[in-house]
Amino acid sequence: MLIKFPLATLFLLVMFACSACNPVGEQKTNTHVSELLPQCISSQSQCDIVTEIGSFNVKFAQVRPNNEVVNDIKTESPFVIELSFLATPLIENIDKEESLPVQVDKPNVTIKAHLEGRDMFMGKIPIFFEQNSKSDVGERYSAESLLGSCSEEEMIWRLWLTVEREGMSQTFFVDFTSQRS
Repeated sequence: MLIKFPLATLFLLVMFACSACNPVGEQKTNTHVSELLPQCISSQSQCDIVTEIGSFNVKFAQVRPNNEVVNDIKTESPFVIELSFLATPLIENIDKEESLPVQVDKPNVTIKAHLEGRDMFMGKIPIFFEQNSKSDVGERYSAESLLGSCSEEEMIWRLWLTVEREGMSQTFFVDFTSQRS
């Protein structure tokens, strides 16, 4: 038995089916954010930061449509920021004659972060880090973000980080360059 559809209904069904398809250039990558291996990219002002409350390492990762992990950040494409934190003892008076090892409490930190253009105002982009792992001496956090495109081919961005631990606060930044997509 053959079912007859009005021509308008058939046209709408075909249009609906085609609207769910992405052109080849716009297909999402198969790589999940958790599978990325962040690295210190060449345009970073610094990768390792040593402060009174601990040592920090900042890395970036971005995947292109061909699943290639790259050493630069392109605008209008999601990228990952990884922050590793290694706690140092918060001890003011250490007896130099004492030979016992110093016990470092498990770090308990709060991270506040945002991105902004270094030389051009592009607004403040909030960054929300999630804890990935924790050990007795350190923690690893990651956040996913996206940069808007600029009229310039390259733009320098500043990642501001404020880390609080046991009543102490440390603010620092990392500059990096993005390329227009």
